Amino acid sequence: MHEPDTGSNLTVGAQIAGPVRVVTPERIEWYDSAMLSAASGMLARVGSNIHTDAVYAKSQGLPGVIADGMISTNWISAMLVEHFGMAYLERGELRTKYIRPIALGTRVRVRATVVAVERRDSGRSAYSLEVWCEDDQGGKLTVGDASIEV
Repeated sequence: MHEPDTGSNLTVGAQIAGPVRVVTPERIEWYDSAMLSAASGMLARVGSNIHTDAVYAKSQGLPGVIADGMISTNWISAMLVEHFGMAYLERGELRTKYIRPIALGTRVRVRATVVAVERRDSGRSAYSLEVWCEDDQGGKLTVGDASIEV
């Protein structure tokens, strides 16, 4: 992890980029089984659903298995932690909306744009960000907004 941004060099229109990740069956399985295991307190495997079973996903009108929406939300959150460090965890908020299913094999890019900066009396800066995940063609998959006080 690089040194988190102090906020002093971010202005309206500044771009933040996270890593590019590929949606794989292993990522989906790890996420879904890990969440279920954590909730139950023991190793648990997710059964058939739109994230694990292509036949079932197709029966629900999808092209095949899709990623759980929380995966893209977590990737956005990870980008914010990478960029803003503890400030995001202590004084940040994130809201997301899933606007397109993310199919297996999709390369997902995580991005943000600063839409507002407010200097506070405390000496901190409050940032408002537009955040999103996109595919290789630039099509948005997950959208949202974040705010962080640095």
